[in-house]
Amino acid sequence: MKIILNAATSIDGKIATINGDTKISSALDLKRVHGLRRESDVILVGISTVMNDDPLLTIRYGMNKQGTKNPIRIIIDSKARIPLRSKIVKTANQIETRLVVTSKAPSKNLKKLEQRGLKIMILDQGTEEREVRREDNGEKVDLKKLFDQLEKEGVSNVLVEGGGEINWSMIKNNLFDEIIITISPLIIGGKKAISLVGGEGYKTINESAKIKLSRIQKKSNGEIILHYKNIKK
Repeated sequence: MKIILNAATSIDGKIATINGDTKISSALDLKRVHGLRRESDVILVGISTVMNDDPLLTIRYGMNKQGTKNPIRIIIDSKARIPLRSKIVKTANQIETRLVVTSKAPSKNLKKLEQRGLKIMILDQGTEEREVRREDNGEKVDLKKLFDQLEKEGVSNVLVEGGGEINWSMIKNNLFDEIIITISPLIIGGKKAISLVGGEGYKTINESAKIKLSRIQKKSNGEIILHYKNIKK
């Protein structure tokens, strides 16, 4: 199974402003992203992305005459906080959508979401991992278990369009094969603006994730697309 992390950042590595504005990609780059979605079996995001952007996570560019099947949408939402009014929930009866939660998620929330067509996956981390990873003082979904399950189901390609926390979890646990980053000719700034990778971060350079640049694309609008491969997986 191939797992790709895709993101758009400013020159200074921000994926959103301090007010949560994430509209960094150009229309040209969005078409590229939808091309990646067409090649994917699954699109995965975290709950923060849903709460901040209210995305639809469908293919809206490059549809063929017969139509293109949308990838399965997977939302990492340990506490089942996804709003019932969100586009994801409203379209869950038309597009397969899975909510990945922990056993601490309120059962009343899960019942309401199941009634609206979402499939619930409960994937708790082991005790040892919970002790070392409490980034938001709450229980965390076990991403390794999730990907193992998807692979058993025959999923071949996963596209992760996550925020800083999901990206950190993917990188720290060495769960990615490629990273594709569009660098837009923007400077956002702000200590509290969200960066490409969040979490607690590595303590030393020696610990940090090692990746290899495999391709560079330059666009006429000033965007640069960098393709990296994970050399430790």
